Parts: sequence; C-alpha cells; structure tokens
Amino acid sequence: MHGARLFPLAIAAAIAAQPTFAWGDLGHEVTALIAYRHLTPRARAKLEALLASDPDTLTAPDFASRATWADKYRVSHRETAAWHFVDDELDHADLRAACFGSPALPAGVAASAGPAQDCVVDKITQFARELRDPATPPPERLLALKFLIHFVGDLHQPLHAADHHDRGGNCVGLDNPPDGRSSNLHAWWDTGVVESLGSNPQEIASRLDRQITPAEFKAWGVGDAASWAMDSYRVAVAVTYQLPSRPTCDDHAAIELPWAYQTAAQKVAAIQLEKAGVRIAYVLNEALGG
Repeated sequence: MHGARLFPLAIAAAIAAQPTFAWGDLGHEVTALIAYRHLTPRARAKLEALLASDPDTLTAPDFASRATWADKYRVSHRETAAWHFVDDELDHADLRAACFGSPALPAGVAASAGPAQDCVVDKITQFARELRDPATPPPERLLALKFLIHFVGDLHQPLHAADHHDRGGNCVGLDNPPDGRSSNLHAWWDTGVVESLGSNPQEIASRLDRQITPAEFKAWGVGDAASWAMDSYRVAVAVTYQLPSRPTCDDHAAIELPWAYQTAAQKVAAIQLEKAGVRIAYVLNEALGG
C-alpha cells in the first residue's frame, strides 16, 4: 500500500417499486476484490471452504460475484429490501429512528428471517455474529456471509446512509446525466460514478488498493456498522448533497450536476470503495480468522 492523498474530501433507497442497487455489480465486485487482498490466510481458507459448499446458482460462486448476491436475492424477496440502507435524515439525524427502532430478533429466529423493518446497520451486526458463531447452521452461515459482504459495501454508498426526504436521491432527477442514462441522483451514484473509474473490476480494485496508505488502512479497519454509517452520513453531508438545489419527493424536480461536483464525487466514490473493501476484510478476519 502506498501513495498520498492529494485531494480533499471536499438515504438511501426506499422500499418502493423502483429498485435501487448500491454501487451496482461493478462496485460490489471491486469492494470484494479489495477485501480479498487483505484477508488473513486462516480467514481466506475458511472463506473458500464456505464458498465451495454453497450450491446457490443465483450468482457465480466466486467471492466477487457473491458480493452481488443480495441484490439478486432481493428481487424475489422484497422483505429484505429495507435491510440495504439506513435513511438518516439530513435535517434530523437519528440513527436509531432510521433503523426502525432497531428491533430485536425474537429468540431462536435467524437473522435471515428477521423483521422486514430493519436497517443495514443492524443486519451487518446480526450477520457478523452468525458468521462468527460455529454453531450457526451451515445454510444460515452461508446466507450470513453473502448478506454481510454485500451490506458492508452498501453502507459505503453515501445515499444508502443519508436522506433528504428524497428516497436517498431517487426523487432527484438528473438533466444531462454524466453517464448519459442515469435517471436520478441515486442511480448515478450506484453505477455512473463507479463506471467513471473504469470497467474492469480487477483493474479498478488493483488501482484503488495501491492508493490506500498504511495510515488509512489502520484507521478504516476499526469500528462497527454504526460508526461506519455515520462516516458515510458525513460524506453525504459534505459532498453528495452539495447540489445546486435539493429537490425532495414533493418537488419532482431535476438538476444538472456541475463538473466540479462530478469530479468530487468520483474521488469520494473511490475512497468509499476502498473503505468498504478494508472493512469487509476486517469483518471477515474477525469472524473467520480468529
């Protein structure tokens, strides 16, 4: 790891009909590929054994593909939709309220069967606990792994950790979207801004991983889902919502993203992908490498 930062660090989807997928497949593959580089030998061996035991055909069986699994699963399991984000409002930050009061799992209920009204912060905590526990039944342990590696990635998309009464940017239309196709702000942050970094997940992951300094790696590889959520929330306040105007779902308005905003967003997205990769590795090393 090497390189210095030369630039400054200048929610999310609701359960409505229009689906939103944080980072898209490309972003999630990048986070997994970064994470894989930082697994301990013991954690990597256990991870490979888990992956080899999984008969699920919803995605390809490799680690990077499994990082996209939860989005595929959500299509036919809408009860898991709210688990991908935490709608912490810009004008009234309250993480517990954004997590639907953080409902406790009933005794004996697996995290994968938990209540639909829960948030990504709670689900990361629950699935990490299951993955860490060798007594967790093998089918549930596989689900825990696949949800966990995806949800840690989701949490680092700023519009999955903040909201301005706009469904995490889904109600903010875009005029002349930078990628030529994103219909709204959330969609552009999911895919357009990541695609501006490249098209090959292996190449992007290698380049971003080389940019992580030892100090950053140490600073990012600590904490928990709640602290990471607030980290992403601060990014949303500082950068993602620094828009020409802030339409809400009541406005049905569209904006055009200035070039300076696009440049800042690209830099921030790169850092968020790096953080997510480091933290996926941190969670897996804690759960599988101990």
